Amino acid sequence: MKKRNGFTLVEILIGIVVGVISIAALFFTYETFNRAFKTVEAKSTMNSNARDALSLMAREIRNTGRVDTNWLGDDSPLSSYQYIEKYSSKSGYKSGTDYLRVLYDDSAQARVEVGYGLKKYSNSSEYYLARTFKIKQCTAPNSCSYVINNTDQIFINNVEDLQIVLKDHNGNEVSPVNSSNQAAKDNQANVKSIEIYLVLRSGNKIYSSPKDWQVKNSGNTYTKNDQYHRDSFFVSIYPRNIVKN
Repeated sequence: MKKRNGFTLVEILIGIVVGVISIAALFFTYETFNRAFKTVEAKSTMNSNARDALSLMAREIRNTGRVDTNWLGDDSPLSSYQYIEKYSSKSGYKSGTDYLRVLYDDSAQARVEVGYGLKKYSNSSEYYLARTFKIKQCTAPNSCSYVINNTDQIFINNVEDLQIVLKDHNGNEVSPVNSSNQAAKDNQANVKSIEIYLVLRSGNKIYSSPKDWQVKNSGNTYTKNDQYHRDSFFVSIYPRNIVKN
């Protein structure tokens, strides 16, 4: 009788088991690397967004209080204005966070107003860093208009916290600095540095299970338990045109 070559049932079963184990190992390796890649990608995106945004904020805020002595506007020179204002829990913005508004003359014809605060998305309960940017242009004392008037535009997505600390030349916090009363108005001249603290959250869930977070951002502390990643960012800015201090 001619002998037939082939695999026995046991050999076939062993081969199937080995194949399944190999595929499972490959899948596990892929999932591990995929989660690691998503984490690195999320951190890289957050770092890039924060770095670019803080760089622009620093350039704008650094000009705070710049006065053009040849201002053509029909209102008072900027030196008599409230050219820097900080509010905590400002109406229309996220409670427990800060809002900053600064003004400066870009030229004798143009006055710039910039504001930053956390605003809620219209279709969710999350927040973004909103930027208000206005330019008032004057061609004569009684001929002024806003050539740019952008209010609460999305500047950075998925921002959880914004804290702003104004300090004098001794490093002591200056507060309040706004238009609530004369003392608060006078405090603007004592501001030597402006510190900005941001907490950003990843746009998508990147952890396989919820993670406990205790976030300490300047004077604000809060907790979260979810699958998102977070990072905090900081910049200190010297407003070079506030010279009284």
